[in-house]
Amino acid sequence: MNRKTLIALGAFAVLTLIAVWKLREPEKGERVGDQARPIARLKSTDFDTLEVTKAKATTVVKRDGAKFKVVAPTPYAADDNTAKQAFEAIEKLEFASIVTDQKAKQAEFEVGDDGLRVVAKAGNTVVADLIIGKTMGGGTLVRPQGKDEVWQANGSIKFSFDKSAADWRDKTITTFAAADAEKLDVKSKAGGSIALKKTDKKEGNDELWAVTDASLKIDKLDNSVPGGIVAALASWKANDFGDAAKPEETGLGAPALTITVGLKGGKSATVLIGNKRGEDDFYVKKGDAPQVFLVKKYNIDRVNKRPIDFRDKTICDITSADLTDLSVTHGAESYALAKDGKDGKTWKATKPAKTELDTSKLTSIVEAFKGWKATGFAEDPAPGATGLVKPQATIVAKSKAATCTLKVGDETKDKQSYYVQTANGPDVYLAPKWMTDRVLVKVNDIKKATVAGK
Repeated sequence: MNRKTLIALGAFAVLTLIAVWKLREPEKGERVGDQARPIARLKSTDFDTLEVTKAKATTVVKRDGAKFKVVAPTPYAADDNTAKQAFEAIEKLEFASIVTDQKAKQAEFEVGDDGLRVVAKAGNTVVADLIIGKTMGGGTLVRPQGKDEVWQANGSIKFSFDKSAADWRDKTITTFAAADAEKLDVKSKAGGSIALKKTDKKEGNDELWAVTDASLKIDKLDNSVPGGIVAALASWKANDFGDAAKPEETGLGAPALTITVGLKGGKSATVLIGNKRGEDDFYVKKGDAPQVFLVKKYNIDRVNKRPIDFRDKTICDITSADLTDLSVTHGAESYALAKDGKDGKTWKATKPAKTELDTSKLTSIVEAFKGWKATGFAEDPAPGATGLVKPQATIVAKSKAATCTLKVGDETKDKQSYYVQTANGPDVYLAPKWMTDRVLVKVNDIKKATVAGK
């Protein structure tokens, strides 16, 4: 090999080494080694306590093995999912860069001294102390307590800590497997009561219940009621806590309603429903624990059932194929329909006289009577309270085998139902307004449209 070739090979080798070194060399301004951080990276074993201060109120949550507990301001079991999420958010903290070190920007970025403060501790030793600020640009602004630098943490982490003291506590009232429910007892302060047991029969996927005792006659059970109560209580959570409420406020010493679910193995779950607080909350507690909860009305309505509410609520059940006659007495909007005797399928109007029907508009009306159910019963069934002294409408639907006669009274206060009474008894039902309005149509709504010029 001649001298020139050796020189060329040597030069090529040097250039190759330089190229490799350049490729591996950090870009200008790029950090070599670990990315800078305002706090050390923490593992789950590096801390066992979080102190979260929001609006000057501090909640202390402690890891207790695989579980969590609130130790301040009120010792109580923690909501494990909420606590776990917060602890993991600290463990997974990663940072992008410093956004600013100007004190004047702290209020704008919500990282002032009065901001959301999170302190991680190992025993009594502080291992991290951060003010959690606003979410911005796909990250969250944070400031180490006592320093001016505001950093951008990766991801939206504020929601993991921005909670009231009550939000850290476990709001579970009752929890059990719904399939384990075998019995149900409901007792009212007013004296009404009902006891049921689960049978070994099913209707579709629904397990059937049977009444074993009741303070009033239940000719036919609405199976959805016991099933609905059990489903609600199987995982029933409060909205808040009534820690400061006095016994005379809660009414839980003599509860308005007591519900007990008998479970397999002789176990049971009992809840007491007490007084109403304000417009939308009720006091509730378990039968075997002192903690008082606050539950919203919509959640109470799932379980707050009187014995009468267990009755079947079917107010009419005639299929559109079987329906032969329909009359609606409703002032100026009264109408009557009958199926043509020739083919037994075509509807004709018998009232108002000479009304030509648009049969395409009758479908929702004639289908309304199949499995028509009320949602409940009037608390005060007196005619004066329901408008049934002088009903606003009377609906009569007929088949060859059955007749449904419904008197329609006033709307309920919430405008969601009408008070309705059938010809079969004195009970006053709450019939859904949207369903009743399918029948209480205007005459013009079922007439065939008149074409101009004809």
